[in-house]
Amino acid sequence: MENIKHFKPKAHILRLLGEELIKSPIMAIYELVKNSYDADSSFVNVSFSNIQNIDEAKVIIEDNGTGLTSEVIENVWLEPGTDHRKPIDDNGNRVINRSPVFNRVPMGEKGVGRFAVHKLGNVIKLTTRPAKIIVNESGVINKEVLDYEITLTIDWIAFSQSKYLEDIPITWQTNKDESKFHFKENSGTLIEVTSLKEPWTRRMARSLKRNVVSMVSPKSDLNSFKINLEFGNNWLEGFPDATEVLKIAPYHYTAILDENYNLEVDYEFKLNLNPEIGENIINDSKENVRGLLRPKIRERMLQDLVDTDEINEVLNKLEESKNPFGNIMVEIHSYDMDPDSFKDYTYDSKTVKSVLKENSGIKVFKDDMRVFNYGEPGNDWLNIDIERVQNKKWFSNNQVIGTVYLDSINSTKLIEKTNREGFVEDNNFSIFYDCIRLIIEDFKVRRQKDREKWLALNHKITHKKSYKDQTSLFNDLIDSTDFSDKEKKEKLKIEAENLQKDFEEKKNILLIPAGVGMTASVALHEIEKLVPRMKEVINATPFLPALGNEKVNELNDYVQGILSVLRKGGSKPINIKESIEKAISNYSYKLKSRKIEVLTNFDDTIEIIKCDKRYFMTMVMNIIDNSIYWLDTIYKHDKGIYIKTYLENDFPVITIVDNGPGLKDEITDLVRPFFSRKDDGIGIGLYLIDTIMMKYGKFEMLEESELENIEIPEKYRGAALKITFNKNQ
Repeated sequence: MENIKHFKPKAHILRLLGEELIKSPIMAIYELVKNSYDADSSFVNVSFSNIQNIDEAKVIIEDNGTGLTSEVIENVWLEPGTDHRKPIDDNGNRVINRSPVFNRVPMGEKGVGRFAVHKLGNVIKLTTRPAKIIVNESGVINKEVLDYEITLTIDWIAFSQSKYLEDIPITWQTNKDESKFHFKENSGTLIEVTSLKEPWTRRMARSLKRNVVSMVSPKSDLNSFKINLEFGNNWLEGFPDATEVLKIAPYHYTAILDENYNLEVDYEFKLNLNPEIGENIINDSKENVRGLLRPKIRERMLQDLVDTDEINEVLNKLEESKNPFGNIMVEIHSYDMDPDSFKDYTYDSKTVKSVLKENSGIKVFKDDMRVFNYGEPGNDWLNIDIERVQNKKWFSNNQVIGTVYLDSINSTKLIEKTNREGFVEDNNFSIFYDCIRLIIEDFKVRRQKDREKWLALNHKITHKKSYKDQTSLFNDLIDSTDFSDKEKKEKLKIEAENLQKDFEEKKNILLIPAGVGMTASVALHEIEKLVPRMKEVINATPFLPALGNEKVNELNDYVQGILSVLRKGGSKPINIKESIEKAISNYSYKLKSRKIEVLTNFDDTIEIIKCDKRYFMTMVMNIIDNSIYWLDTIYKHDKGIYIKTYLENDFPVITIVDNGPGLKDEITDLVRPFFSRKDDGIGIGLYLIDTIMMKYGKFEMLEESELENIEIPEKYRGAALKITFNKNQ
């Protein structure tokens, strides 16, 4: 016997839709504002009456949109979850029906936004006068205001848990007496909310004002849709205006990413009150960033225990695919807020701080309307504040006013959550997130360079001499000074020599754990991802020995990498060929999985060099790891790294060159501590190499024109780094 029964929802479900899905009264008002936008209104007035007296307080939302007909009230408004705004076709895709007057893409698509009003109060009175919009063949719009007005009242308290939805009647009145119309000349909708759920405060009012300011895109035409807010008291007095503060931002960055991942950037660094520091203006900087997504996608899929073949298949498809959200634009205004910096661009630091407090963060807009909760206080959706904690060279959310602009027609695959807390975090969102992170990282690098220059000039920082140069200068000063007591003079010189020795010892002590820590952290990160994959292989039925051996060999690579830099060394002779081959073998799995070939060309006349093996392995492994990362960002069938050793004027040299995208920055930036273009880069690898080579020789970057002179094959014209050791090895 087959039993059949249909869902029979309790009336309480409508209270849940408003009470549970909408997290705050502010978001409830935003939902009602979006309804006005979708109704082709040119404005929406949000006013509060007697707001400081909870018993008499009311909230009134009024617009001049197309209103609601009796048919819409009955067949749409009273049907929760209707797809009236964005119907779904046979393939499950949203169909975009633009509004007839302003050609807007509707922001509401869930069919539940109207129940947000329950978050505000228990009683709602809706008054609406509809209009019929007629568009003729020439595209001329004719608006015919209909001859009736509808009034509907709902007391949400009636929707108790004990009653079914179908048991509670909803009644409305249709009035045709124009003398009693609220809307005399035009169409529109008025919603009056009473029996408020909670008392409003000045803090809530200013928070609503902040959100109202940011509800509408800064790029939209204010004449086409304007939000007016009134509390009837002084709660909003002194609310800061961001317009002038945006104009004086030291850093202004604009990026446009098209559907084929072509990124075009305009960037400006300028200090209004200190032109001596100079400016940096870059226009139309262009590059394709599709390949830069590859390491991010690979990392995410490895964390999800996806096997290598499937990862490579996804990455290959990325090469031909368009992004799932169309063109996007990102605009960032950024500030530094220490006292020395303030005086270089503003006379009114208090206003700047106030504006940043109310407007900071990176917000997202679809056409004219904002997508919450991105950019709200405490919403670190791009992990900028986390980056700041780990690396002080990053900026934080409270230093930027940023906006991401989406075209709602082409970004339908980015679906807003029903609770209005951002997009559904599916694969399309992941690509969107990765693209925004790439743009933020690009801005960070540009900003960091100018910030360093700004700080150096403000604090009169000159080019730093090495400690050895400084002690030499100190000795010269001692020699050139007329000391009456020669014994004291000799004592000073002895102390200077002792300081030099002490510095060298401490530097060596610190360099070893720094190098070990950096190399080990990379290996441990890979092991952390490998362990769950090993468990999966072991528990698989049937067990595949070949796959098990592959994972064990991969683990061995990482362990050997750590051991390579842990074993005690000291500045004694090491075999250069064996050490380089060991460094390469530590990356055998990574190289194989990314299809990167390493070729070596060893000069047999330099078998031995004098260097602490831990330093040597740290340097070579770091350069190889960098090459692997950047080679993974490009589409090539013959990715490769070329390592050559040779003598140059009796100096032993190691040159490591790849055929990746090359180095974008000067060597002075590359060896600066905490400078990195990698998403998860620490920024100390090349700095450590440079510091180590101050003891053993020289570290430099080679230009493409120099590679032919040292007989590097034409195939390798990417990043080229050269390590030169001192003579008498």
